[in-house]
Amino acid sequence: MKRKAVNSQLYNYKTYLNYRDKMMSLAMNVFQFKNLNPFIDMALVNKTLVMNGSVAFFKDDVTGDLLAMPYTSLGSLDYYGRPTRIQPIPYFGIYKRTLNRNEFVIMYDNNSKIPIYPQLTQSAERLALIKRGIDINVSQQMTNRFWKTSEENERTLKSILNQVDSNVETIVTYDNFELDETQQVLNPAPFVADKLNDCKKEEWAEFLEIIGISESQINKKERIIKDEIMFSMGGTIASRFNRYESRRKAVDEINKKFGLNIEVAFYDGLPSTLLNPEEFLSDTNEEIDTNEEIEVEENANI
Repeated sequence: MKRKAVNSQLYNYKTYLNYRDKMMSLAMNVFQFKNLNPFIDMALVNKTLVMNGSVAFFKDDVTGDLLAMPYTSLGSLDYYGRPTRIQPIPYFGIYKRTLNRNEFVIMYDNNSKIPIYPQLTQSAERLALIKRGIDINVSQQMTNRFWKTSEENERTLKSILNQVDSNVETIVTYDNFELDETQQVLNPAPFVADKLNDCKKEEWAEFLEIIGISESQINKKERIIKDEIMFSMGGTIASRFNRYESRRKAVDEINKKFGLNIEVAFYDGLPSTLLNPEEFLSDTNEEIDTNEEIEVEENANI
């Protein structure tokens, strides 16, 4: 029993890690940067933005190359809580240098300046819990039937069950078979995997909204107006604007301070700011008229 409990706990943890890593990959890779120094490892930078909430961009005093690293704030903060002096923390090796305010630019993951990693891990825990519930519920559908009867009825009961499993249309038994002494003790659990799967889809959609990935499912047999789709994506667009705008502001400051031409964009071409929703919708509100069920799905498969 102890070994089974350990195996179950390990499988629970593996399921959580699977969702956490998948969600981290999505949260890290929804933005693309152009004209950025290829020496910068954006995978690590994006991971730091998701987990810590910010990174510092600065130019190396020896090579003159643009670098991006985590940092430690030194001294006091300004009136808006921004660091005035920092010490970069290299991902590997040693890098000893103190930077003043005019020597670096802080890029935040979002305008709230709060890391989304805690929300990500919480969603991963919920998804793993729901997924394991589905696994257990499906396995319980294969529970063997457990019958209780007297010793005298054992052979007769086995014969009846064999005929039941063989789909015999008419089953005949002995006159002295005591049906009242026969009882099915253990029944298979009710099937609720489909309901749990709906809960999983809702939790996944909530996570996608947090990181700004569009997730829209519309099932209706009537006219669908594009404005209706747009309104349903209000939370997604707001979250996307929240994460995009902080990067855009940092990129503009980096370009101005260091004389560069870096660009940042959301990779799938959907609205990056509130100023250009026409990238997603046309200028006119076209209607989609159909008698068949319409499913608009823009999210990755769970």
